[in-house]
Amino acid sequence: MDWRNKLDLIQNKIRGQLHARKIDDLEGVYQLMSEFDRDNSGYLDKDEFQKFLSKIGVFLTTQELRAVYDKYDLNKDGNIAYAEFVNLIRENMSEKRINVVRNTFSFLDQSRQGRLQLECLYKLYQAKNHPRVRTRQKTAQQVTKEFVNAISKRSKDGQSINEDEFLNYYADCNATLPNEKEEYFTDLLTSTWGVTSGADYVSPERLAQLEIILFEKIRQKTVTKDDEGKTAKKAFMYFDLENKGTIDIYQFAQALQKFGCVFSEKEIQALFNKYDSDKSGRLCYDEICGLIALMGSGNNANVNPVFQISRAPPQDTLNRIRNDLIKKGQHSVIRMATIFTNSDKNKNGTLNRQEFQWAMKESGLLLTKTEYDNLFRFFDKNCDDEVSFVEFIAFLRKPLSQYRINLANQLWDRLSNGESQLTTQQLKQSYDASKSHDVNINIKTVADANKDFHDIWKDCQIVTQQHFIEYLTDISALIDNDQSFEKFIRYAWK
Repeated sequence: MDWRNKLDLIQNKIRGQLHARKIDDLEGVYQLMSEFDRDNSGYLDKDEFQKFLSKIGVFLTTQELRAVYDKYDLNKDGNIAYAEFVNLIRENMSEKRINVVRNTFSFLDQSRQGRLQLECLYKLYQAKNHPRVRTRQKTAQQVTKEFVNAISKRSKDGQSINEDEFLNYYADCNATLPNEKEEYFTDLLTSTWGVTSGADYVSPERLAQLEIILFEKIRQKTVTKDDEGKTAKKAFMYFDLENKGTIDIYQFAQALQKFGCVFSEKEIQALFNKYDSDKSGRLCYDEICGLIALMGSGNNANVNPVFQISRAPPQDTLNRIRNDLIKKGQHSVIRMATIFTNSDKNKNGTLNRQEFQWAMKESGLLLTKTEYDNLFRFFDKNCDDEVSFVEFIAFLRKPLSQYRINLANQLWDRLSNGESQLTTQQLKQSYDASKSHDVNINIKTVADANKDFHDIWKDCQIVTQQHFIEYLTDISALIDNDQSFEKFIRYAWK
């Protein structure tokens, strides 16, 4: 047997032994390697590496160890970096596993936006069905914690994940699964995400075919001067008896029948579920018409669709809002939330179009009419001409990564000295405005930064840990990199 093939076998055995030790992510690999890193350098020398392999049950001859060590020591400095080792055991993901991951992403991405919100994934993930939980090797809580920690690190924006990032997360899982665990890998995805081949399952490929058939049926009924979106809307409006702009599953099925689409009950349900992005049981049919018009726009150069994909995030507008908030200072999200709360005249947690526009202007954010319309349409989830400002603010706030959560909790422990709460006076005495993020990036003087901090807490007497973490989450939303956030945590508090 040539050495390359033997190295592949040894590498596969390493992955198998990691799996046998119930290590399911790279965090566990790093922790295990660190046990043998005597000087905490992030590297293992040959002796340390051999002890690491022995610990996981991989025993090699001197010649084999030399060959394996040479393979993992990429820069030939006589040491193996954790990252060098991990990157090599992550590679060689089989085509079958890649396809399973891509099909799962397609199954989850029912809106076909190419991104999945992390908060939504956390809710959808069925840890209780994980093979480790089913065999009682781990608890559902352990699996959930590992999943949230690992997949959040793959998200570049901290809020959502695209197909490549989703694939990278499962490449990490692949790193601790040997080649012979193909069925385990498939089971891991299908069981935790509820992908099933049961009676109610409609494959992503079939779902795409249903959309094409629906579009073609609508196209056949579209006169030259109209576009397909208008034709679809007329039909949906016919069955929308209460003129709400939404339809339920039964009205949707009637519209499909009117178009001439002969689909099975489970196919109708699957198509409905795809368009029912907020899982409310009702479709805002302007969205569907927008998609249909967009499909049709490529067939007739003289037709300009009148519909837009109304739920696609207006990312350019949101980015501009965030950049403006950064320029206004680290407490801008908190001040904006206060303005929105005060704008809610009915105290029902929602704003109508006029209130929303006023609150945006009061926050110092001046947008064009088109930008206001696109923003309002996106957050008007129920098509009732009102937006939940809590959802809007939450969209601007990035959830804390696990790394930042750890920093925040460490700061609370230091400030509270084991107590369950702090007085605002204690908090103010602990804060050093000269080390604040605003002062560090030269957008405020120390005096202004100190005044801002005191204003934020002026109406509060007692601060709990939850309240404090929420405060830091608002600050974190406007600090892009972990290094700057850590600097704020470590130095802005005495």
